[in-house]
Amino acid sequence: MTRIGFIGLGRMGSLMAGRLVAADHEVTVWNRTADKAAPLVRAGARAAATPAEAVAGADVVITMLTGPGAVDAVLFGDHGAAAALHPAATLVDMSTVGPDHIASLHDRLPNLDLADAPVKGSLPAAAAGELAILFGGSDKTLARVRDVLEVLGKVQHVGPLGAGAAVKLVVNVALCGSFVLVGEALALGDRLGLSTETTLATLSGTALGSIVPRVRARLDSPEAPTQFSYGLAAKDLKLALEAGAPTEGVIAAAHQQFASELPRLSESDIGEIVAVLRRAATR
Repeated sequence: MTRIGFIGLGRMGSLMAGRLVAADHEVTVWNRTADKAAPLVRAGARAAATPAEAVAGADVVITMLTGPGAVDAVLFGDHGAAAALHPAATLVDMSTVGPDHIASLHDRLPNLDLADAPVKGSLPAAAAGELAILFGGSDKTLARVRDVLEVLGKVQHVGPLGAGAAVKLVVNVALCGSFVLVGEALALGDRLGLSTETTLATLSGTALGSIVPRVRARLDSPEAPTQFSYGLAAKDLKLALEAGAPTEGVIAAAHQQFASELPRLSESDIGEIVAVLRRAATR
């Protein structure tokens, strides 16, 4: 049994923390919206009143937050976790923050055992413990936390500290860009008189084929729960630009498309970009 402090109980974080509780680890959780901890407490977790309380005495601390600002706030803000971390603890940031932010954490916490381990996968994969965990850090650090991370999915050691964050940005810009391409292809098909099903069936046989089922499912059930939010997609594209993606390239164009409807669609599913692009084409 490992003592774990888990900070961030969003859609993905709640499922991940739940798996750690079910695996009989001693889990203390904290979330800015405190009532999100209630189901985990019923399952056996302990709720903390502050980030500092969540990590006190923990062997492993996991942050699963919306972005760099949220990570900084829980670590270095009021009642922040950083000052309460045990010197022998390992901090694993599983948020999508980019490699520059991971480097900044290392600079501010130079004596702490630190790793980045963002995840690839959907909510069902999180619930089933089948996430791909993109681990950046030393072999020694991975050995300390492997048993914990393997409760959540398959660990892929992609390189030194910051490599996990870098790989996650590459993965997410490809995902976000693919949704934009499918949306624009459907908009073009609309203009050319093609049915939605004809366009999607045709795209199924292309490099975009893996995205088509997600787009079709969202079109069939637009009110289905959000799997990956529109706002997080926009944030990840912005992080990629800040990390050095071309300002006149495809990633920048995709970011502009997503940003056009923020904040109205921030909590909607990423698939909403398809409807946005189709509506824009009819104006």
